Amino acid sequence: MFRPRPAHLLSVLLLVSCANASPLTPGMKAVEEIRGKKFVSEVRNVTIDRSELAAHLEEQMVKSTPYPLADWGMVLRSLQLVDVQPNEILPKLLSLYESQVLAFYDPHAHTYYAIKQLPKLPPEAAKLVDPKTLEETVMVHELVHALQDQHFGLGAKEKALMRDTDANLAYHAVLEGEAVLVMVVHMLKKSGIEIDEVIKDDAMLGAISSAAAADQMIDPSTPRYFAEMLKFPYIEGLKFVITAYRRGGWAEVDKLHANPPRTTRELLHPEEYFERTFKPRAFDATKPAGALAVEHLGEFHWRHLVGRDVSLGWVNDRAVIYPDRRVQIETEWESEQRADAFARGYQSFLEKRGLEPKVTRDGVAVRASYTAKK
Repeated sequence: MFRPRPAHLLSVLLLVSCANASPLTPGMKAVEEIRGKKFVSEVRNVTIDRSELAAHLEEQMVKSTPYPLADWGMVLRSLQLVDVQPNEILPKLLSLYESQVLAFYDPHAHTYYAIKQLPKLPPEAAKLVDPKTLEETVMVHELVHALQDQHFGLGAKEKALMRDTDANLAYHAVLEGEAVLVMVVHMLKKSGIEIDEVIKDDAMLGAISSAAAADQMIDPSTPRYFAEMLKFPYIEGLKFVITAYRRGGWAEVDKLHANPPRTTRELLHPEEYFERTFKPRAFDATKPAGALAVEHLGEFHWRHLVGRDVSLGWVNDRAVIYPDRRVQIETEWESEQRADAFARGYQSFLEKRGLEPKVTRDGVAVRASYTAKK
């Protein structure tokens, strides 16, 4: 599934912008100093008008989605992730990101895109906006992505993970978590606060996460799924990257790129990743004859659908969606108790949505099938 990756209002104060184009050199130097790595080459810088943003975002979607955008809306609706009609999904998502996006780095074009105008901000947020500080902040955040691209092949990794939604989202969270951490460190250094002071201060990190979790910048009409997808990489990604840094500094963060988490379960339970107590299963993305799409949902999506408690113990899944809105799902759980809890919770969830599911459990495996409404 498409997973946008631009900087937006949810980064730390999460009010970052590039209202006026400026040379990237100061930002590159700041990132190099914090991250301890040099840019391999200059970063291409393009400034666009906000009126051009929708076209650029749609182009990013096309690059990031393993099937036509026309099918994407049906996939989301069939999986019960959104309630809006398929033809309304793209306009709603574009509207959300047009209101949030302030700049973005395209790893496929290896280009930093600055946007001339600020989006329309709520009055409370507008009072906090200092254009010069915002310009500097977004530059640092997005140039971390450029550094990731030059050193770790960001574009190639994203393309390789395109057909595995869960793994793609997990890696995306690493990228954003690192960018947010560098950005926070950069801003706090101006007040004489060093990174180790930030990392050791749980209260400060909690305040940052709370700011990122705030919904005041998101239109209330936005489908909850889109809002959660927007926030997850920044909030959980930051926590995950901080865990890595506490274990071994930036060298440990580098290892995340060499061996990234392959599931959102590992993001949500970082101790399982670092202690290697959870072994991700391989995902079979092979599409059966006649199928519209095959999806790997992961703990993030099940948590969104059926709640935190019911989604605990997830091991693997495979969801097949057909053009006639038939959905067939196979899942695996770490124990029969967890499988039973999921089977009962998922059946209840689907029935409350007016569907007639067939849900069966065989040991730790749970299978479900239903036909979604139009």
